[in-house]
Amino acid sequence: MIFSIARKEFRDAWRDGRFRLAAVVVLVLLGVAMLLAGQQVERTDEERRTAAKVERDNWLNQDEKNSHSAGHYGMYVFKPTAPLAVFDRGIEPFVGTTVFLEAHKRNPLSFLPAQDATAMRRFGDLTAATALQMLVPLLVVLLTFGALAGERETGTLRQALSLGVRPTSLVLGKAVGLGAALAVLLVPVGILAAIALSKLTGGEGAGGNADTWIRFAWMCGAYATYLAIILAVCITVSALARTARSALAILLTIWAVNAIIAPRLASDVAQRLEPTPKLAAFEAAIDDELEAEGMPRGSHHFNQNLPWVQEVRRRAFEAQGNALTQSYYNGLLMLEAERLSGEVYEKHYAKLWDLLDRQDATVTWGGLIAPLLGLRSASMALAGTDFSHHRHFATAAEKHRLDFVRVLNEHMMEHGGRKAGRELWESLPEFRYEPRSSAAALYEARPGLIVLGVWALVAWTLMLLAAPRLEPN
Repeated sequence: MIFSIARKEFRDAWRDGRFRLAAVVVLVLLGVAMLLAGQQVERTDEERRTAAKVERDNWLNQDEKNSHSAGHYGMYVFKPTAPLAVFDRGIEPFVGTTVFLEAHKRNPLSFLPAQDATAMRRFGDLTAATALQMLVPLLVVLLTFGALAGERETGTLRQALSLGVRPTSLVLGKAVGLGAALAVLLVPVGILAAIALSKLTGGEGAGGNADTWIRFAWMCGAYATYLAIILAVCITVSALARTARSALAILLTIWAVNAIIAPRLASDVAQRLEPTPKLAAFEAAIDDELEAEGMPRGSHHFNQNLPWVQEVRRRAFEAQGNALTQSYYNGLLMLEAERLSGEVYEKHYAKLWDLLDRQDATVTWGGLIAPLLGLRSASMALAGTDFSHHRHFATAAEKHRLDFVRVLNEHMMEHGGRKAGRELWESLPEFRYEPRSSAAALYEARPGLIVLGVWALVAWTLMLLAAPRLEPN
């Protein structure tokens, strides 16, 4: 019985001209979104690889100089583009992509893509994620609002029930049939997405490819769960509404709350619960602590009466005694200053990032009210475009900064005031960022996936509970 009902619903859906027209529009938008995003990801990744090569050449070809001065010469490192950004760009347009590494100072990431965008940026990017999160649910509403309410109005619901069709079988049959119609529309899109992804990951190693495909599989599962939730909610409303018009009005209201109101409201609530400090206040707090430690930001002149400076002098005398050279002492002093200032920077950045993580958690668990919030969190985490991945890159860049400055200061200690040249520059390895593993991404996506799981259980349970309440007019 369920199969027969599902087959009928599937056939009727594809005969509906409104559904075919809406399906064409959504497919075109999805195709255009993936095409444009794919081109942008390829172009951006190529630009950053080229810039990284140019920056490496500049570093290797710099003039001979004191090794500590080379720390002030510094270098730029660039954040690679995640392959799955072709589907979900996440926060990438709104965070920096480049960071300048230099001695004594930790710089924030700069060159936000959104800075170069037009005022249309406020309406968001057209991406595959946007289409699947906001436009496809509208298509589901169009496909399902009259599934049961319409039959109640036309009287066919009374006829079906009078023939002994069980309400639960009727509801499940319609859900399966309409879901199959939606799957026939979206599965080819998924296949095209996989083809596009295979081209983007062609240059990666086997490990990178496997990691990306695992992420992609989980993304597909998350979006399928989300659309199954929307389908169940629509069938439930259609089962309980007295008319198709009222079902449509209720479902459009639910869509607006889920897709438009909830994301902004959740963001405002998170900001109110965990206010983000102003940039000026954040930098002032760092400057104040560095000043208190006798290490003004960007300076290498220290008060010789500071306890930690005196401790460095004691250690230097222990190491070299009366043969102590000024260059050895200066190098040891710079090493300790970098260590202490690095701890100050790490403390303040970790505090800020933990606050932003708590904001994200507030928004994600707000998905218990609106499932889109859970989906967005899981989608960005799996795509590698969420805040946790941004934080991971910033931390890796800072580690590289501390390592290369340490090598330069140790060279000054060992070789005195002698100038360093290309041999030393080449000994410093090029920055190579290792992205987070799929397991780490899945761990970050876990809250969003839990939210989707809860919604799927509740939505389909309510749909089955609504079946016995089917009553013809």
